[in-house]
Amino acid sequence: MGRKIKKAITVVIAGMIIGSQFADMSAVGSIVQAEAGDHREAEKETDPEEDKDPEEDKDENKDPDKDSEKEDKDPEEDSEKEAIKPYQIVYNEPDGENGYYIHRPDGRITHMSKRGTTRYLFKNGNNEQQEGILDRQNESFLLKQLNFTDGGNELRIWMEDEKGHRVENSESQKEFWLDSSKPVVHYEITGGSEIWHKDIAEVRVESSDGLNGSQIEEIICKTGEKVIGKSNKEIEMFRMEEESKNGEGIPVTFIVKDVAGNKTIVTDKVYIDRNVPEAVIQGVQDYMITSKPVKVNYLAEEENIFQVVQAHISKEDITGRKEETEITEWRIGKSDESGKMRKESSQTLTEDGIYKLRMNAADMAGHENQVERQVIIDKENPVIVHVDELDGKYLKYFRWDYSAGESVKDFTSYTYTMKLDDTVYRPGEKIEKEGMHTLVVEAVDSAGNKSDAKARFTIDHTPPVIRFENIREGESYEKERKFYIRTENPEDQIEYIKINGAKQKSEKQKGLYECKVDEAKAYEVEVKAKDLAGNERISRIGFQIEQEKTLLQKITEPVKKYIFYGNEKAVKKEEQLKEEQMNKRNGKSILCSGIMLTGMLTGIGFWKRERLGNILKKMQPDNKNK
Repeated sequence: MGRKIKKAITVVIAGMIIGSQFADMSAVGSIVQAEAGDHREAEKETDPEEDKDPEEDKDENKDPDKDSEKEDKDPEEDSEKEAIKPYQIVYNEPDGENGYYIHRPDGRITHMSKRGTTRYLFKNGNNEQQEGILDRQNESFLLKQLNFTDGGNELRIWMEDEKGHRVENSESQKEFWLDSSKPVVHYEITGGSEIWHKDIAEVRVESSDGLNGSQIEEIICKTGEKVIGKSNKEIEMFRMEEESKNGEGIPVTFIVKDVAGNKTIVTDKVYIDRNVPEAVIQGVQDYMITSKPVKVNYLAEEENIFQVVQAHISKEDITGRKEETEITEWRIGKSDESGKMRKESSQTLTEDGIYKLRMNAADMAGHENQVERQVIIDKENPVIVHVDELDGKYLKYFRWDYSAGESVKDFTSYTYTMKLDDTVYRPGEKIEKEGMHTLVVEAVDSAGNKSDAKARFTIDHTPPVIRFENIREGESYEKERKFYIRTENPEDQIEYIKINGAKQKSEKQKGLYECKVDEAKAYEVEVKAKDLAGNERISRIGFQIEQEKTLLQKITEPVKKYIFYGNEKAVKKEEQLKEEQMNKRNGKSILCSGIMLTGMLTGIGFWKRERLGNILKKMQPDNKNK
């Protein structure tokens, strides 16, 4: 018992000695040594949860035999043991900005003591943990073996004695901030990077530095060496106004920097053209009138790149015929004075006509310049138009609705007169008198050239007459029926023929259209005709095809007429009745007619039977006498 008390006292005394040594050497345990020999103190923080010894549970699992061996040792031997030396941690200074590492920290932890253990606990930016123990003197652990991630990485180190008790003042804590990734940059030039922009170009820059990154500190936009904008936002819009020259793009650079000092640099080119191309037509004046050939020169200049340079000539000759010509041969070079791109072409105009000259020049940015000129070359007489269109025409009425410019074509000023049937005619007056008429137009231009034109035409506003042959309105016919249709005037045209609403495909033969029907039913024929003056007429006719009569019907027909009518007048009344029944086209009327005819035949049968009976009666007495 006394031996145990003595041992306990020895342990307390040794603990006091070691504690005083750590108090004196605590600075050594927190020394940070760089590879270049630079030193600084490590940051220290105390975790509230450190009061609980993480190694207490291990005491329960210690080998009782070893404990008994320790108890058997002499306490005087424990007091003579070497004191626990502090560990040593060495690491490099941050290689980024604002206390950030942009590469994984490098260094080591070294267990310096023969006694006790050095323990470490590491937690990275993703909350993943690593821990370890150093228990051999001069044993080291390299920091690069730790799983550093972007963001805050925390390293805690402390020492424990042989019993697992934390050594007082042995704990240190260091936080390593790491951002090893460059910012991600996306940019979009409005309309695209390859197109030409008018006046300005806008660029939208988007940047990000990840969830654990140090975040964006600055975006810089430069054209060449000129800074055109800065921003501390992750998304920014920049405007560029600098002009391109000689077709070259403007170099643009985006520098995106995060707080740790990582940089992403992106370069591109922007094409901006703020000026309209020059375009001129030389050698002529607008609305120039001449009787001599004209030399025309087309010229276009542009400080960057032409998208298109075109020149067209529209020519209208004295007959009103128009033609379009495109200039296809161009001389390409640079202006001696301005150094601009230059396109040039020349053409000589010699023939009479109205020439409309058009030139169009456009650059790649869409700036466009158009120039127009009109030139008249006139060596011929005035041309009177539209009069020949009347010659030989049939009209419902006549009225000259053309303006002076539409009536006479000439390339100088002129006067003209119009006469209808030798009487002065005023344009716009309406003439409706039927018959043939003569129109005469005379024109004189400012050079004394004269022209005249004459036309004869006919005014007709009477609709055409349509004739039907081999059929009559309201008639009934047996079997099939052929009939013919024609116009009274052979020059009039049949527009269509409809039978019971269906258009017929009839061909004209010798001035007639032949039609044929063979089905027993009522028919309506509709015909439309049109004459050369445009007058139209529609005519209709109705008739009926009946079933062919049987032999009995043909025999009994005269008897029926005799019995019911007895004379020709009554027969005609019966025929008139039939015609009315056909016009009604009613099934009930036809049924009644059938019933009437059946009754008639039945009466005839009774009459014949009675007559035959009387004859037989007369013959009977004679037979008895015989």
